[in-house]
Amino acid sequence: MEVDEARWLPLEPRPGETLRGALERTLREAILSGALRAGVKLPPSRALAQAFGVSRGVVTDAYEQLEAQGFLVTRPRAATLVAAVGRPDVYRPDPGPALAAPRFDLTPTTPDVSLFPVAQWLGAAQQVARNAGPDTLGYGESRGARVLRTALADHLGRTRGVIADPEQLVIVQGTAQGVDLILRVLLTLDASRIAVEDPSHTSQHQRIRALGFELRPQPIDDDGLLIENLDANAVLVTPAHQFPTGCVLSGERRRALLSWSRASGGLIVEDDYDSEFRYDREPVRALQGLAPEHVVQIGTVSKTLAPALRLGWLVVPPNLVDEAQRTKRLLDDFSPALDQLTLAELVIRGHYDRHVRRARKIYRARRDRVIAALQRRLPELTVEGVAAGVHLLLRLPAGVDDAEVAEAARRTSIAVAPLSSFQLSPSPASGMVIGYGRLHESAGEDAMGAFAAVVREHL
Repeated sequence: MEVDEARWLPLEPRPGETLRGALERTLREAILSGALRAGVKLPPSRALAQAFGVSRGVVTDAYEQLEAQGFLVTRPRAATLVAAVGRPDVYRPDPGPALAAPRFDLTPTTPDVSLFPVAQWLGAAQQVARNAGPDTLGYGESRGARVLRTALADHLGRTRGVIADPEQLVIVQGTAQGVDLILRVLLTLDASRIAVEDPSHTSQHQRIRALGFELRPQPIDDDGLLIENLDANAVLVTPAHQFPTGCVLSGERRRALLSWSRASGGLIVEDDYDSEFRYDREPVRALQGLAPEHVVQIGTVSKTLAPALRLGWLVVPPNLVDEAQRTKRLLDDFSPALDQLTLAELVIRGHYDRHVRRARKIYRARRDRVIAALQRRLPELTVEGVAAGVHLLLRLPAGVDDAEVAEAARRTSIAVAPLSSFQLSPSPASGMVIGYGRLHESAGEDAMGAFAAVVREHL
């Protein structure tokens, strides 16, 4: 805290109050109110005395008295600090029991952020910062930086068969904001029913309900979403790699889903969350490329780079672009400009593609090791899902409670998700959704050994 930062502190002695008493009271009240938080450095006594027009002794005496009362901490040849003071009037949520990092993290939604291309990102960020002018540092366009939208339109067309003009792209803060934005657009169209795959990611269920929609679970099988009896204004799907089962929407089902959209006017929201990671063959083309007027495509770098970047995109049908842009502006005006431009640099220079190729090899090797270990230790169980992404599904026999298996695993410091935690409708299906994104090669055997031992106890 500098002296000029303390100008808001009024030194106004009350009747019969000395200057020292007034300063002591002023500082104490600021500490108790929370304006001066624990750890804040106070100005040196000489500087504060000059600022208030009092003698240094007045400040020194006030500091000493407050230290004696437990409000300040003084140290030789160091700044005076505000002490941690209990404030019963302040709401403090119960943090619950302390959660230690699991010994083995098999969470199915997490990539290995240690693979993040730090050098390339820093180089691109420095280049962007050096060239940043008033237009870059001012308020940006709600849809996002045009250079990034253009780079992504080219990239998505080349890698996913997406058909999009840069004007159709809206840069968002990850899939979470992308889904939220589209739901808000649907509200303006008087939509009321949103269908989701069952099972599917629970955060999407919560988001749909929070905005007042009726959530309609739509069952899936080995060929993906069942189209029969699909009654909704929009449907959220993961056709390239269904989460969490890992199946791919078959050609017949893709055609049926597109026919449903054309006939009913229902919007297809395509979550293309990890399509870059297909290991056995090229991924199927994005649905958006087959019917760009009926499909919103959502993409993100959360899996390929890092969730903390909060960068993703929407490819919006032309008739929804204006409303999507208006909604984005109302949500947060625009996404962070410097990060957008840095990502654009990575894509344009080819660093992004090279990083994805490197990560793809690493994840494929991890998946192969996990499957081999499971086949050795639990040969009677089946691994399901195409060779893609950073998770797989281990089916459990009917009657085995997968939630109990997950809880038993947690007690041995293994974080893993049961299939039932993603289901909306009661189902006899049982399984464990195993993430290998953060499972380093050196830990694979030990992790699968410990996990298999837990599963074996429940078979």
